[in-house]
Amino acid sequence: MAQNNQEKILEATKDKQTGHDESVLNPVYKNESDLSRKEKRLLEKEKLKGMGPGKKLQYIWMYYKPVMFGILAAIVLAFVLKDWYINAKTKTVLSIAAVNSQLSDTDDIEKQVEELLGVTEDKYSKVQISVNITTDETGGNLDYYAQTAYMTQVQAGTLDIMLMPEQLYDSLNTDGIFLNLEELLGDHVFGEFGTQSDQTHITIKDSRLAEEFGLSYDSITIVVPASAPNQKNAAKWMESLISEE
Repeated sequence: MAQNNQEKILEATKDKQTGHDESVLNPVYKNESDLSRKEKRLLEKEKLKGMGPGKKLQYIWMYYKPVMFGILAAIVLAFVLKDWYINAKTKTVLSIAAVNSQLSDTDDIEKQVEELLGVTEDKYSKVQISVNITTDETGGNLDYYAQTAYMTQVQAGTLDIMLMPEQLYDSLNTDGIFLNLEELLGDHVFGEFGTQSDQTHITIKDSRLAEEFGLSYDSITIVVPASAPNQKNAAKWMESLISEE
């Protein structure tokens, strides 16, 4: 009887130690954690072979979800970093705001100005045409949102040239807000635009220019804000208007 009890205790101890683990009872089988990478891949293939399409998708989603999300995150990060790098290197060589413009697409006119400035081969240099500045019902003042956009761009120094109706110029013109164009262009070039009431603007009648920029007024007033960052390019663009008249 004592011998039987002892045998039972030994058997229970053996079961506890092995936990009925087939890899312990039969050394031929290994724990999955002990497998090499190659053996794990082969095991995964064997598992998938015995599954139907639905089970395969469920299995792949359950066990490979972290990997899939990791790959997706890496792809998104790569695109974000690429856009950041391009934006960091890109510089605006000329910014023109056309007041009350009816243009819906500015690509063509931007390309024309880029050709004029000789920057078409430089993928990091761009011309920007803004058409988001509009007047109120009187036509002599900017509307509320345009006033905010205008002041923000002028104060930030991101605006080089403005095209506007002459009556709007009269309301916006304050001491020091616009550059002296006679000094910027030189006496000779400034004089080519005809007689002007002062030196801080040029008003010309140019139906071609009005058509290009989608303007309903052909008497166009041109100004350069004092904070303009690309004054040489602004002068070059304005000089081109003389040769095209």
